[in-house]
Amino acid sequence: MRHRYAVGDDTWGSTTGKSSSKGAQATSRRAVGIVLSVLAVLFLLKIIASSILNPLRSFLETVEIRADSPKHMLYFYLASQLMFIPTPLPFIITFYVLAAGYFFKARGFLLLFLSFITGIPLSFKAGRVLKHLGFNVRRHFKSRGLRGGLEYFDSLRNVLAEKPIRMCFMLMWAPLPTQLLPFLVGFLTDIGTKEFILGAVPSKLIHFSCPLIIGLEASSLSSVMPMRGNGIEERRRGREVVAIFLFFPCS
Repeated sequence: MRHRYAVGDDTWGSTTGKSSSKGAQATSRRAVGIVLSVLAVLFLLKIIASSILNPLRSFLETVEIRADSPKHMLYFYLASQLMFIPTPLPFIITFYVLAAGYFFKARGFLLLFLSFITGIPLSFKAGRVLKHLGFNVRRHFKSRGLRGGLEYFDSLRNVLAEKPIRMCFMLMWAPLPTQLLPFLVGFLTDIGTKEFILGAVPSKLIHFSCPLIIGLEASSLSSVMPMRGNGIEERRRGREVVAIFLFFPCS
């Protein structure tokens, strides 16, 4: 009997050793996968940066926008309203805010306020209009078997109904494109327009004040760089530095 127990203990120990070695191998494979994924993302960012910096540098070298021109501010404002068309493209509003800070400096805060006070409600209203056209979200989720998603949106509606302004303020920090998020709130929830504006607009103004300040600092850097030399090469390098400075917050 003792011999049998000893054999059983040895078998159990060998099984435990094999399982622990398999776990270690799985962990090492997972670590290698994470490293490869990070390297792939960095390589992809390098490709995106190289494809964006050249057009951005050319734009900064050729464009002439006066910070004290009301007409140029009006053009920027009208362009911002087109950017609030609900699309899933990222970084559109971020680039706009950076450019507003770069070209208009402190006046960019006024431009930011005017753009968001009209653009965010317009995106919200677009979602609400689509909802009123008769698209049944619940039936769509049930037909595709996505009951988990349906429960999520039901709980989201309940929370928004209890504290609409506070929850709209917090919901605007979700990692979704700025022009798409108000559209989804208008389409998927029953929150009122007034409550949404009181919560969402201050949230987005706080959020995008930081990129605007970065654009303003980039403008100051651009004005200093050409003073180090009078040649075209010095100016080109200065614009390149500004282009890189503007790109990093977006990446």
